[in-house]
This record gives sequence, C-alpha cells and structure tokens, in this order.
Amino acid sequence: MAISLARYNFFISLELLKTLVAKGVKYFVLCPGSRSGPLALAVASLSKKKELTLITSIDERSAAFLALGISAASGQVSAVITTSGSAVANLLPAAVEADRSCHPLLFLTADRPLRLKECGANQSVNQQDFLKSVCRHFDESPKEGIHLISKERLTSLVEKSFEMATNIPGPVHINLAYEEPLHPCEFDQKKVLNGWASEGFLKDVITSNNIETVNYFPSCKAPKLDPFSLGIIIVGPWRGKAKQLVFFRGALKKWQKLTGWPILADPLSGVENDQEGLINHWDLCFSAGLFEKIKEIQVLRLGPVPPSRELQTWLKKPGKIQILITEGDSRNLDPIGGSIQFSEGFSCWVNKLLEAISIKPAIDKKVVSKKFTKELIKYDLFIHDWLDKSLFRNRLITEPALARLLPRLLPTSTPVMLASSSPIRDWLSYSGDGAFLRRCFGFRGVSGIDGTLSMGMGLSIIMGRMVLITGDIALLHDTNAWLFSKDKNISLIVIMIDNGGGGIFNQLNIDIIQEGDFEEIFLMPQQVCYLTLVKAYGLRYKQVACLDDLEQAIEWSFSLSTNVLIRVCTNSVEDHTLRVSLRDELKKTLSENLSSFD
Repeated sequence: MAISLARYNFFISLELLKTLVAKGVKYFVLCPGSRSGPLALAVASLSKKKELTLITSIDERSAAFLALGISAASGQVSAVITTSGSAVANLLPAAVEADRSCHPLLFLTADRPLRLKECGANQSVNQQDFLKSVCRHFDESPKEGIHLISKERLTSLVEKSFEMATNIPGPVHINLAYEEPLHPCEFDQKKVLNGWASEGFLKDVITSNNIETVNYFPSCKAPKLDPFSLGIIIVGPWRGKAKQLVFFRGALKKWQKLTGWPILADPLSGVENDQEGLINHWDLCFSAGLFEKIKEIQVLRLGPVPPSRELQTWLKKPGKIQILITEGDSRNLDPIGGSIQFSEGFSCWVNKLLEAISIKPAIDKKVVSKKFTKELIKYDLFIHDWLDKSLFRNRLITEPALARLLPRLLPTSTPVMLASSSPIRDWLSYSGDGAFLRRCFGFRGVSGIDGTLSMGMGLSIIMGRMVLITGDIALLHDTNAWLFSKDKNISLIVIMIDNGGGGIFNQLNIDIIQEGDFEEIFLMPQQVCYLTLVKAYGLRYKQVACLDDLEQAIEWSFSLSTNVLIRVCTNSVEDHTLRVSLRDELKKTLSENLSSFD
C-alpha cells in the first residue's frame, strides 16, 4: 500500500529531531511557517512528551539570538527551526556572532525542492548559500526532497553536523527540502506517533502527488502569438524600472486594442484602472469555474505569476500556448513550466511583433476574443454587485470587507503598500477595480513579512504620504522601524489588521493536530497592547470597531502629517470560513443566474 508523502515528511522530520535529541540537543526555537510545517508538528510532539524544550518566536533574527544565549550559557548545542526564503537570511547576524564567539548553534531550515529552484517560484531563493561564509559546516537533504533520504544518510547528516558544531564550537546549517503535500492528516499523524515506520526508509512506496517536471525553453528571439486568435493576458507584479512603467502601459493598451484579449492583473502590476479589457474579479472567476470550458487558448504572461492558486492550477492544464515576458530579467521565472521566455521587455516584444504583421487575416478571428472578453466583463460586473451586497450587508469588519472598502476610502493619489500573507491575497480577490486606482507595492520576491514597516517608510520618503496595510504579526516583527518616525520626510498611515497572530495559517489544509496546539505552533498570538506600544514611540493612533467608523478614521489620519496607526480587529477563523463560503456561494449563484460560456 502506498503511503502519503505528507506522512513520510512528518515521519522523517520526527526521526531527524529524535536523532538530534539523542545527541544531546535539548532546546529548539521554532519560527512560524508553512514549508516548515512537518518540523513544527514533529517538534511539538516531542515537546508534548517532554523530550525537548520548545520555544516559539515570530522573529527569526530574535529566535537565533535567543538560541545563541542558551548555547552560551549551557555550552550545549541549541537549534533554530525556520521556514524558507528571507526567514533564513534573518539568521545571519546570530550566525556571525556564534562563529566569532565560538558557541554551538544549529540552524534547521525548510526549503523548496529542486524543481522549484531558479524558476521564479514564490519564496524560492538560494538559501543554501546564505550562511555558508560563517558556518563551520553545511549539509542538506536530497535536493528533490527530504522524503528521498535513507536512514544511513540521515544518521550521518546529524552526526557530522553535531560533531562540527561542537568540535570547534560554532554555527552549523542543515537545509531540508520538502516536497508537497506538507501537512499530514490526523490519520497519518496518529500512524507515525503510534510507531509506524517505513523499514529501511523505502523510497519506492512514496506517492509524489503527480509532481511534474518543469519544462523551460529559453529563447533570445521574440516568440510569436497570433493576435487575431483567442488569447488572454496575465499581468504579474511589476518588476521593471520605474521609468519603464509608462512604456509598459502603452504597450499593453496597444496590444489589447489589437487583440481584444481580456487582462487579468495583479494588484502590484502597475496596470491602470482605465485599461480596456481589465477583469477586476478574475481570481473569483476561476473559483467559480468560469474558465473550465476554455481548453485551447494563447496565454501572454507578463512578469511573475500572481499568487492565485486557482490561476496556477489552470495554467498547468494542457492546451495552452504560453509566452512569458520579463523586463530585462533573464533568469527563469516560470515555476509552472511550459512557457517560452522573452526577457527584453514587453514594449520591445510588442514592437517586434507589430513589425512582423503585414496584413490582417481575411476573416477577422478577433471576433472570438472580443466575445470572450465581453462575456468575462458581464460576469465581472455581476460579481462586483454581488460582493458589495455580500460583504457590506451587516457592516461588520472582516478582512475581505476591508480589502473591498479601503480602496474606495483612500484618495486615488495615495500609494498603498500591502504586506504579505492575507492583505495582498485579499486585495487580489476582493478589492475589484479599487486595486488599480493607485500604485500598489509589496513583497512578492521572497514574500516574507520581515521589514514590512521599514519598507513602507522607505517608500514614503520617495512617494510622500502613503498607506501601509499590514497584519499584527508583520508589524510587530519590525516594530523598531517606528524609530524612523523622527525623519520628517516620512508620512505613513499604518492600517493594522489585528487577527490575533498569524491568521493566514488558518487557511492551511490541516484538519486536526494529533499532538501540540495549532494556535501555539502556527498562529503564535502575542500578548501585546499595540496601541500602548505605538504610544511609546510618541505616535498617534485610533481604534476602529466597525466599517462605519473606518471612513472617519481615514479622514482623521489624512488630516495629520505624521506617522499614525489605525487598528482594526478581525477574527481569522471566521474570516477563513467567510472566504470559503463566498467562493462556494458565488459559484452556485453564477450557475443559477448567468449562462455559461458557449
């Protein structure tokens, strides 16, 4: 009988930690994350059994220095567990100190598998290299995934790492690749915790959840699409130079006018709200199944793929001719695969293709694209009205309602920065045409939450008065950035969504945790009075209790020229339920009220 990959990831993680505990590692500091989920479940289980001491920290930098203090006082190896991406970069300061002060410190970092490296996949970076310059030793699991490791290799990895950390005391880095699915169901957790083991760590019984190999075909020539046949334009976050954006927008208008193709744009794309063919609620269109009957289509992808799982799933399906265009970035930016990449910029590509088009076809095939776009716009307008009724009927504050209302309350000239996790995803799904009324910024390179407030203040120096929309943990993670408030050139309105911790983790596909507390090991709520905290920095603030109070708070904040905080409280569990129900209800409503595609 085949075993699930999620169960195997959990099993290997548990075996790894047991081996470290057997070597004498007692203290583990755990930071939040999804990719590190198997390690989080494993360390929580061992902590429950009193086999180790577990400490949680929302800040990888702080976590590393905390572990360093433990090692300095005890003379023993302590360990830090982090997720992938910029989380690993935050370990470097403590690693440098551990190297110079000769204290044993072990970093266990979760990573993406090899298939997602160097292809523009979200949160995939060369983290294996981040700490090498100061570490005594570096080791890693098989790059394709830790599930492929043998028992002998796991034992040698732990023994060598422990030896190098203690022989001449200093930092050691172990990088662990995890293939999805990451989070075991309750049944798989019980099986492993009750003593299940795969004898010899057999690799041939693992199901890989239909993992596909990325196909990437780099090209220095301008690849062609047929502008007179059915197509669609997907615009990801803007990654070009600021001065190039105006030419990009002009090329987009030119191409859309020629083709009649619909445009699906990310809030961070830099696309303007008066762009013809713009579909504002495209993410919900995918959830409602409106693209399921589209089998054969050309796809023009501009920049990195937006963070929509439904879109990414659709792009992986056969029947699509895909071209990916970047603004001078020649690295592979296609984690989905199947596209031809052109890196000389969209404006250059459009001009080259227009030069190659000599005559139009005898039959105007563009009629099909125009009908397709018109149909999508009809659905889009229906969703617009439906969302307003669904989200504003009781005037209660929810994260989807905030994403819907805030763009309408903010001046159109005011730029917005969206923190990673829930804010950027909710704006993509629920803000509608409001997302394109102004420039939006955010972290979509590594998608971390560290440095959120600092980045917002840096943007304000150049952009002037602007708004940062962030979660409570992301803000707390970078609290000392409030010290920049003494700079008179910074004028930032911070709207903090306080959902009691890492609310986005409620959206993980974890049904029941067998051992350990979900709130403790994923959400990590903090007993902090944010209003008192911001007051300590000499800043002004307001608390918002309902949507009707929000407009007044926005007006108040714009009447000031200093940095201010507006705090709104939400319930992350209820909001997750709301997001799911909205998508389910919309799919049902559309099927009852509108005809499907021909």
